[in-house]
Amino acid sequence: MNGQFLLAPGRGSYARDELGTLTRLEAEVGAAATTLLDTLESLRQGYDPDLPTLRELDQAPAFKPGLHLPGRNASPLIYACTLLAELRHRVQGGSTDCVAGNSLGFYTALALSDALSPEEGYRLVSTMARLQEEGPKGGQILWTLLDDDWNVLPARESQLQQILRIPDLDLSIRLGGHVVLAGSEKALAQALAELPKVKLGKREFPFRLPFHGPFHTPLLESVAARARSELADLDIRRPRALLIDGRGFEWSPLATDPRALLDYTLGPQITRTFDFTTMIEKVLLDYAPTYILLLEPGASLRAPVGHIQKWLAL
Repeated sequence: MNGQFLLAPGRGSYARDELGTLTRLEAEVGAAATTLLDTLESLRQGYDPDLPTLRELDQAPAFKPGLHLPGRNASPLIYACTLLAELRHRVQGGSTDCVAGNSLGFYTALALSDALSPEEGYRLVSTMARLQEEGPKGGQILWTLLDDDWNVLPARESQLQQILRIPDLDLSIRLGGHVVLAGSEKALAQALAELPKVKLGKREFPFRLPFHGPFHTPLLESVAARARSELADLDIRRPRALLIDGRGFEWSPLATDPRALLDYTLGPQITRTFDFTTMIEKVLLDYAPTYILLLEPGASLRAPVGHIQKWLAL
């Protein structure tokens, strides 16, 4: 490829340190960013008139988990930040040769690749946030398989397989050397009680991800069914940049069937494991991009990408 691989973040990437990101990006990019953000704000007013605007969320005097982390606020805010970060990249002369994203970030990647317009991407993100909020209760847990040198420990792999025997618990995301488990409230309580406590650097595992649902599991089959009904007319098209999904599958500008892309987006993307690890391996091994640009907000994907790069270099 000898080009630029852009990676969009998922839920949880906008935290306390990211407060003000949208405002800063709008100021850095200028008029084009303001025009885009005004469009997204207009859409938000239409879809969620009773919720704070994107600018109000970003310019809040303090980060409040109960305000900033629920999906109907977090997802559109992260989407807007990432679109403005990619716009800054292009204004500065960068290209978009290959795109992907983690979980929610795949929806953003659809817009970055031009498979969806920014407006239709916002519609997708906003609708999915609402449907997931109205869907089955549950959540996600983050755990690690690594030691301090980023080596995967076989004993942890074995423990993971044992834990996954818990009913209604599934592997939600393979995230480099970390794993995200998701399931029902009962399953999460059992998993948190049985998973060994691990300290890696300053972080202790496992821990529950606040305001997250049982994403990327069969528990969301009903959510996927509603999404296919409400978003059947989503205006999806062939991407203009190479798009990699959560299986490591390539959607190329020349060969993509838009209907198949929509079927994946409103099907397996919602109800099956999102394999971030395979996705990154696919790009690095097959295309060797000049660099990977981790788009804002936050830098939560630095460590998982670093894990994978280390393993491939061995």
